[in-house]
Amino acid sequence: MPSPASAEWFADLYAGAAYTPKSDITLVVSLPSGPADHTFHDVKWDTSPTFGGRLGYWFESAPWLGIGLDVFYFNANIPTQTVSTTILGVTAPATLRAIDVSTTVAALDFALRYPLQVDQGFPKGRIQPYVTAGPAVFWTRAKNKENTELTTEAATDSATGYKVGAGLSWLFSQHAAVFAEFRYTHVHTEPVLNSALSSLRVPLQFDLDTQHVVAGVSYRF
Repeated sequence: MPSPASAEWFADLYAGAAYTPKSDITLVVSLPSGPADHTFHDVKWDTSPTFGGRLGYWFESAPWLGIGLDVFYFNANIPTQTVSTTILGVTAPATLRAIDVSTTVAALDFALRYPLQVDQGFPKGRIQPYVTAGPAVFWTRAKNKENTELTTEAATDSATGYKVGAGLSWLFSQHAAVFAEFRYTHVHTEPVLNSALSSLRVPLQFDLDTQHVVAGVSYRF
């Protein structure tokens, strides 16, 4: 019988897909005569790859409790589309052209796990369902591609949001595992674009509520 593993540090590498459901976005337009915001309703976001890594530790004194730092990247590009648009209280169809949006996230994970298939070789379980939750910092970059009233200069913003997730790990040796995880991230962000028609700065406001499905490998040491 192999000796039980005592290592409780872990390092994860993973990749998967990120999906952002339709949502509203607003171009904050401040004219000398007053606000003339453009709110685009039910905007579609492109599904994209996501990938990242996580480093963490399961506490020896409370082996069901862990903490980790998770850093990952995904896109949520806006393709050209015609949507209902509200300007000065009037709603009518209008064309929103492509805007590329990319996000790098650093999340602090607080984790809980439950041991299954416990034996001498795997005292904390060969199979480990787990949940995570914690705050996250989002660095978002937006770049207009085709909207002629805006320049193509990229804009960035940093904002605080959160990440929650649930997954399942399977240890195929004392120091190696594979896992699959679903996670949900939320942030309200406001990168500031530039008008191509004047010296106006044009904030782009939106909530990025994204669902991620990832799979990867984990090394325990």
